[in-house]
Amino acid sequence: MLILFSVGTLFVYQRALSYSEDAYDLSLMESANDIEQLVRTSLNNSGRIDMLRSMKEMQDILLTDQYDKTFFSLLDEQGHLIAGDGKLPLPPTDSKTTGEKKPRLYDTTIGEKPVRALLKKLTITSAGESYSWNILLGETCNKREMLARDILTGFVAPQIIIIFLAILLLIMGIRQGLAPLESLRITVARRPHNDMQPLDVSEVPTEVRPLLQEINRLLARLQAMFETQKRFTADTAHRLRTPLAGLSAQIDLARVQDNPPQTRHALDQIKKVSANLNHAISQLLSLARNDPGAWQSLQMGTLDLTRLARQITMEWIESANTQEIDLGFSGDNSPCAITGDAMRIKELLDNLLDNALRYCPSGSKVTVSVASDGTLSVEDNGPGISPEEREHVFERFHRGADIRAEGSGLGLAIVKEIAEIHGGNVNATEGRDGRGMLFSVNFPVANSIPDVRKPLM
Repeated sequence: MLILFSVGTLFVYQRALSYSEDAYDLSLMESANDIEQLVRTSLNNSGRIDMLRSMKEMQDILLTDQYDKTFFSLLDEQGHLIAGDGKLPLPPTDSKTTGEKKPRLYDTTIGEKPVRALLKKLTITSAGESYSWNILLGETCNKREMLARDILTGFVAPQIIIIFLAILLLIMGIRQGLAPLESLRITVARRPHNDMQPLDVSEVPTEVRPLLQEINRLLARLQAMFETQKRFTADTAHRLRTPLAGLSAQIDLARVQDNPPQTRHALDQIKKVSANLNHAISQLLSLARNDPGAWQSLQMGTLDLTRLARQITMEWIESANTQEIDLGFSGDNSPCAITGDAMRIKELLDNLLDNALRYCPSGSKVTVSVASDGTLSVEDNGPGISPEEREHVFERFHRGADIRAEGSGLGLAIVKEIAEIHGGNVNATEGRDGRGMLFSVNFPVANSIPDVRKPLM
């Protein structure tokens, strides 16, 4: 718009100046005609001497201007001054202008000031004598410059104001027109990564609607792909659990037999590998249950997070004692009401505790706590995780630098999935005493108090 308005304004400005120049040139030519008429009348009626006297009076009256200084000369054929001030130079001559009798306009300078001048040839016959004179008439350009400034301020300035008003209205119109898209952007930004529901296209501009419809079709295809992947993972895990259960039973049967030491050691190792494989399959099933779309199968209800966390912690005491790890629950019995699926939250805490017990050496301490704001924390004083790796610990199949501990790299990914489908988030920071790790899961607090007599699971 600025470019178009600028080009248009420049064109109109130049045209207006051209018209004004023509008008002032016409006025200059009319003055020259008046001088010619006065010269002819005075010369025919009174002779040359009275004509010169009349020319003096004419110069004082006709050529007086309050804005511009005028110049007048009457020259004979030899260029001698007959009347006037004699300050105007003759225009340059060339082959095209030689012999022309039409008035000729030209630009010159007097005292470094620009002057617009006119040359008019005059041929008069009086008392049997013929005269060929030249009338030179000129004026400075003050009125022309004043008109140029008036055009500039009277036309160009309003055009500039119109330009900026138009730009302002354009910006306001674009913002108003794109307001639904901004609202949609905020909605999409706040969505969890596993929400594949189609976008609402009813409030967006018509021009953008086809794009959003294609995005919705893409989301539908992604949803179908995720469902296929989830079914494949779940089916594969289920099919593996049955032969693994049979293998584990056969291993237990073989271990109670009278075997040589080498055979017993081999059976113990097979039993350990089988247990790890069974754990990995269980985590794959858990991950499949909490993949995108899992929120549709949630059994949501008001829970006492404090009571649930204490109960789950107690279930891990025996395993912690076996590894010589001090596992405990910190906090009072104040209930903390949240809205969630008890089985999914149990999976979340089970994976946090399993992760802590796997990576903490003997003699370590693991503490579970629940805050009144709905924050579930698991803290340990183990080896910890470097700040560079903390950004990746919640990625699927990510293993830390210390790969001596056995694991599939899925536990913390499951924790993140379950936290997000409950509208919460999980953070990994350094322990409060500067050692180990602190995993915190924030759940939205519910308004109602759960019934303590109701079973948790």
